[in-house]
Amino acid sequence: MMRVLRFLRVLIQALRLTLQGEALTPTRYRPLASWIARGLTLVERAESSAAGQRFDLAALQLKLDGRPTSLERTLQMVRHNLVNEYPRLMRLDDAYSMMVVSASNMNDQYRVAQFLEAGEIPAETRAALAALEAHLQALPPPPPDEPESESKQARTRR
Repeated sequence: MMRVLRFLRVLIQALRLTLQGEALTPTRYRPLASWIARGLTLVERAESSAAGQRFDLAALQLKLDGRPTSLERTLQMVRHNLVNEYPRLMRLDDAYSMMVVSASNMNDQYRVAQFLEAGEIPAETRAALAALEAHLQALPPPPPDEPESESKQARTRR
């Protein structure tokens, strides 16, 4: 009877999340999910501080990796990774997911750092970008591998 009640509770929770368009984050990825949420807040803070100072993010351009890139585009790429790519990789949850997250994050951090070296950024926006860069440098460590179940081990031995 207890198993049936537990099953019903989990089923109701799953239905509620599905109807809301959300997914349950695996426990091992919760530090990464928190890191992503904080990163989004910092991107929004950088954009709003630039808007508050009437600083045109699209006007500041640097040549990065051989291509001209604006600060506006860089922040859009960071946001895209935080909103789309990293959650998709968490759901995929294969052996290379965290490696891809780490590599993409390293690119984002590099781009933000290059813009910070440019001297044309107002102080408040610079502080917001510095906070974002520090956050990007603090990517949580990869979650530990989950032990394989006995049935999965038996299938791989065959």
